[in-house]
Amino acid sequence: MKRLFIGVPIQSERAMHLVQDWSADPLLNRNRMVWTKPYNWHITFFFLGATPESQLAILQQLINDAFNDAQSITGQLTGVGVFPEKGKPRILWMGLENLQPLLASYGLLENLLLKNGFHFDPKPLKPHLTLARIKSLSDRPSLELLLNQYKSYHFATAEINRVTLFESVSSKAGIIYESLYEKWLLKL
Repeated sequence: MKRLFIGVPIQSERAMHLVQDWSADPLLNRNRMVWTKPYNWHITFFFLGATPESQLAILQQLINDAFNDAQSITGQLTGVGVFPEKGKPRILWMGLENLQPLLASYGLLENLLLKNGFHFDPKPLKPHLTLARIKSLSDRPSLELLLNQYKSYHFATAEINRVTLFESVSSKAGIIYESLYEKWLLKL
């Protein structure tokens, strides 16, 4: 069994440098936060969980079918927030906007996955990058300052040029998201 999800990798030098500054901030570091490595940044479309290897070929075909005519787009990395919004935050995230051109293909893939017996989290898509997992919050004001300062900030653009079938692999260095298959989108 492989722990799988379908999503899009996100790369942005500008956002990466800003997040590196945040991760070194002495006030924010009063909180116990585990920062996501930028090479693991992605937007999750569908988390499939433990999936038999025998299903890899069908997943590749479904991704191909759904995104066959989809074009690459430029997304906008905008704003930060936390999940859950109320109570004890566990995730610090950065939003991604301008995904509308991919939503038809996303919906088609959702239907194809369901028709083929795949199960996934039914929550609506909220495109975001997980920047950090918050283990404990000792200095809430420092986090609230960051959230207020950057809640609507336009950080950078990010080219979305492929949809990827990822495997989540645990290692001594932490979790690594390995690409098992990539469907490249049509160039604009």
